[in-house]
Amino acid sequence: MERYLGAILIVILIFLGQNFLKDQPVLVESSEPPQVLSATQPVVTESRFTSKLEEEVETLSKKTIYQDDPDEEAGIDKILDEGQDGKRVKIIKITFFEGEEYEREIVSTETIPPQDKKILRGTKIVWKTLDTPDGQITYWKKMRVYATHYDLHCLGCNEWTAIGMRAGKGVIAVDPKVIPMRSKVYIPGYGMAVAGDTGGAIKGNIIDLGFDDARTAGWTARFIDIYLL
Repeated sequence: MERYLGAILIVILIFLGQNFLKDQPVLVESSEPPQVLSATQPVVTESRFTSKLEEEVETLSKKTIYQDDPDEEAGIDKILDEGQDGKRVKIIKITFFEGEEYEREIVSTETIPPQDKKILRGTKIVWKTLDTPDGQITYWKKMRVYATHYDLHCLGCNEWTAIGMRAGKGVIAVDPKVIPMRSKVYIPGYGMAVAGDTGGAIKGNIIDLGFDDARTAGWTARFIDIYLL
């Protein structure tokens, strides 16, 4: 009986040992070295972000600076320095996501300041005389201007001027920075006038001649020389 049980036990152990070995990995020796990724081998990835650099230039306008010269005749200007416009240059990085703009970032900014234009302006009063169809006049300044015309019936015009004069023949609109208000002026083809009005479009060397009725005035806008009395 003991011999029989011993034989059964041996059979069981042999069976269990075969199943255990069957479940274990089989190690196979190879003469080839293992595959290792080189540190210098590029790794290709694909990003959906792209970017580009763009230059943005902003002009910085020069200013005009006047210097009075008491030794030079009024109405005579001399340019001392033409000056130069400046600029501000921005380098902007624009980032795109899948072709659509995603964000903007200012990478750098460079500013070149403008150089002012400098003009020497005469202020010395020198009286002169001039014979005109309306008689002899005495003036101190001759100016080249562009002369238009208006009356109190025009769009936006009023019966009374900026200094309280009645609009009409003999009253002109000026830029007070160029011709002082209440100045007496002689205008060839128009006659004597007083600078007594202003206008939104009257800037620099532009004047507007007042008429009682501009439709019958017969005045054509043009450049003319006028004389400050």
